[in-house]
Amino acid sequence: MAKVRVGIAGATSYTARELIGRLAGHSTAELTCLMARVDKPVPVASSHPGLRGRTEVPIVPLDGDRLASDCDLAFLCLPHGPAAEMTKGLVAAGRRVIDLSADFRFPHRALYEQTYRQPHPAPDLIERAVYGLPELWREKIRSASLIANPGCYPTAVLLALAPLLRAYPNDIPAAGVVADCKSGVSGAGRTLSERAHFVEANEALTPYGVASHRHGPEIDSQLRAWSGTPIHVTFIPHLVPMDRGLCATVCVPMRGDLPDFDEVQRVYAGFCAGEPFLRHLPAGEFPGTKPVAHTNFADISVTADPQANLLIVMSAIDNLVKGASGQALQCMNLMLGCDETEGLL
Repeated sequence: MAKVRVGIAGATSYTARELIGRLAGHSTAELTCLMARVDKPVPVASSHPGLRGRTEVPIVPLDGDRLASDCDLAFLCLPHGPAAEMTKGLVAAGRRVIDLSADFRFPHRALYEQTYRQPHPAPDLIERAVYGLPELWREKIRSASLIANPGCYPTAVLLALAPLLRAYPNDIPAAGVVADCKSGVSGAGRTLSERAHFVEANEALTPYGVASHRHGPEIDSQLRAWSGTPIHVTFIPHLVPMDRGLCATVCVPMRGDLPDFDEVQRVYAGFCAGEPFLRHLPAGEFPGTKPVAHTNFADISVTADPQANLLIVMSAIDNLVKGASGQALQCMNLMLGCDETEGLL
């Protein structure tokens, strides 16, 4: 059986680096096209020396028509805006798309435009897109032609909160949940910026985008889609001086008395059971970034603070894998009907 031809636009990015390495040797997908903002064809090793010898496919200049011609499924590792522009041509050509930008993560055009402060480049495609978090929307992903790959912070926060919202929908207030999150510098992307400069990031833990980060509305909209009720999370991201990794600590006030803690543990154990990449930690154990580094796993733990009437849920992921490329590959596996874990274990 012929393999599905796969292309990547934005091939010089960190997220593309993860995808290229994990697609090598895939039983169902074959990497046939790599594109980026380059002037002429260059070898993959010119941007990703660690991938030398993993693929002979060169990185060529961005060309939407050629991408549509050379692949059956495309990963878009491009900024928001240009990603949607390229998606239009790919969808028109009948290609499946997994978009790692934010262009299709919102259910409504107005919310995207309010959050990203620009007109949506392809509003007619919004309803077609499926949010690519398999633990919440697996069956929709299987039949999708356009996947909106989640942001790294939303992935960690949604996995932490989703079990509680389903188990105790009437006990969590519409406002008051706080997500304190910390991410490595690779979360800022490969484009040079002062914030990610070594001298600025090293030996520094810095909050940014407090209660205004673009991932906040993404978290809220997905929680509403999952639970059916409006909820607002106060989202506080921080940049920490490490290459990769993301840890979310989510404080959840309860309207009434705290539920039985053993029952809460069973809720999380049940949510994680059968999920290939979720690991529920025993009471008293807490997740960290090192055990999940370079993996597609999400480690989740819950504890209680009875004096404050809070449940505290913690989750840890690798921001480049489960928070980006690994999750995108997990979605591709579902779309192609192959083993969901291929290339990820």
